[in-house]
Amino acid sequence: MVVKLPLADELAAIFARASELLLTDETVSRALELITAAAEAAVPGVAGAGVTLIDAEGRKHTASASNTLVELADSRQYNLGQGPCLLAWAGGEPVLVSDVRNDRRWPEWARAATELGLRSSVSAPLLAGESALGAVKLYARNENSFSSGTVRLLELFAAQATIFLINAQARESARTISEDLRDALAHREIIAVAKGILMARHGLDEDTAMQDLLMESRRAKRSLRDISAELVSSTQLPR
Repeated sequence: MVVKLPLADELAAIFARASELLLTDETVSRALELITAAAEAAVPGVAGAGVTLIDAEGRKHTASASNTLVELADSRQYNLGQGPCLLAWAGGEPVLVSDVRNDRRWPEWARAATELGLRSSVSAPLLAGESALGAVKLYARNENSFSSGTVRLLELFAAQATIFLINAQARESARTISEDLRDALAHREIIAVAKGILMARHGLDEDTAMQDLLMESRRAKRSLRDISAELVSSTQLPR
């Protein structure tokens, strides 16, 4: 599918409107709702759009969703501990799924998405420096609904959403954003080390190692950071 990127002035108008919200007493939720609606409207044939936020403890929630279908698809990812949105957050890179029925990275989530009538998705991380605060995603009912052009467009929305989050958190939270980012960065560093251990120990690729950590986090009902830290601390370096 070929996606025509919105003109620069069209994107500027969308972002300016969202910026106006943050200059008033509107909450971060309202700003994310605007970003979600704009992302959905920018790509033809989208079944839904949403924003997932993930804190330093690995707790996940859908901060904005254009409809119930998005909430259901997201909840399947959270419950299963696997899926494209989670990988985009963990890996810090966009994740494109052309056809969930042929994607072997998340077999359980693929089955759940298929049952919901979804066939494709694209997710982009909310990057704040070297850390990620979550991800914005689009779902579609048809396969091959998204292209590299969609990925670039979604990255623009993700970048703007991150700016709004940082600004809003600075206004609404007693904690400073620098503390949040330090926690998030430390979180990502320990996860990266844990992934490296699994990759070296079992000959896994990076995506599979991340999925193993997520599955163990879900099974043990513990945060991803705690699972990663335990693995790192229990690993003995060769003498």
